[in-house]
Amino acid sequence: MFVFKSNINSFHYLYQDAEYFHGVAHDPNAGFTAVRASRSAVLLYILSLEALINRALDHFAPQELREFFLAREERFSIEDKWQLLPLLAGKLGERHFDRSRYPWSHFAELIKLRNDFVHPKHDRAAYYEALTKSKWLPLAWNRIPDGMDIKESEIVYRLTRIPRDPYAIREEHADTVKSVVDAMIVELDRLLEGRILRDDWCRRDQMGLAWPVGAKLDDLPSE
Repeated sequence: MFVFKSNINSFHYLYQDAEYFHGVAHDPNAGFTAVRASRSAVLLYILSLEALINRALDHFAPQELREFFLAREERFSIEDKWQLLPLLAGKLGERHFDRSRYPWSHFAELIKLRNDFVHPKHDRAAYYEALTKSKWLPLAWNRIPDGMDIKESEIVYRLTRIPRDPYAIREEHADTVKSVVDAMIVELDRLLEGRILRDDWCRRDQMGLAWPVGAKLDDLPSE
């Protein structure tokens, strides 16, 4: 009997699942399923960034610092982790994200979106434009009636323009989130001198024979 062991790459499957739902959302015949798929894609893309930084910290941080960090991991926010890794393992002279510029600015907003969706306030409001008694559309930020006491920021997130209402999320918002996520990965790769994307490290699963002891791939039957 032969047994393989794999260390699960959470970033890989979360990102792949996000791409799957993203594709469903772009199906012109999807109907309301496109809303559900878009919403799922948005959240999974954001979650994949958390999975990636946890894996990268474990892999690239210096051993003594990694043990110190992992013992206190729950005390750090997602943003803390993304700032911390380049400081621990980045190239000399440039070890930090520019938090005043894209993609960090938009990344920070995606984390707020994630937190709002996962930990919603009890009085979270949504607004709809009534076309008829039975046909409504999510109220667009640029169609707030003059004199109505709501702010644009109550309808959409300021930078990404993603709706705060989960039922208003569409495929174009998943497009936006994917662009920000991909840009964050590229920037982290640059700060770590290519180690994230080299040889497709961020997606690669490590497989190895765990049983019997000392077994090699050549020992397995060909069919």
